[in-house]
Amino acid sequence: MVFLSAQKDSASTQKNHSVISPDELAGYKNPEFPGGHQAFVRKIQSNFQTSLLTRLNISTAKAVATFIVEKDGSMSQIQIESYENEIIKKEFLKALHSVHTKWIPGEKNGEKVKMKMKQPLIFWLE
Repeated sequence: MVFLSAQKDSASTQKNHSVISPDELAGYKNPEFPGGHQAFVRKIQSNFQTSLLTRLNISTAKAVATFIVEKDGSMSQIQIESYENEIIKKEFLKALHSVHTKWIPGEKNGEKVKMKMKQPLIFWLE
């Protein structure tokens, strides 16, 4: 049995790579995955293959992905920014690239905007 634990995703917006103050964030609405965060985690889990991990006796691992939710709700620029194992990195990337469900895009003052998301993942095989 596979368990995935993914912390609630957090959005970070960038404005010329500078820090945005809380006042500037007031007009922002984070992107949402249809069905909520748990639906996103289930989608990742359904695309995450564990057979190779089992054969290599890898039972736990952590990784952190970042991606952009575009104005049309699609995911782009999917990257793994930290990971414990190259195989986990590849599998997490493959699982994220397999998610074709569009997000409800983020907004700033009612207008759709691109937003960068961060998704930590911890998994363990039982």
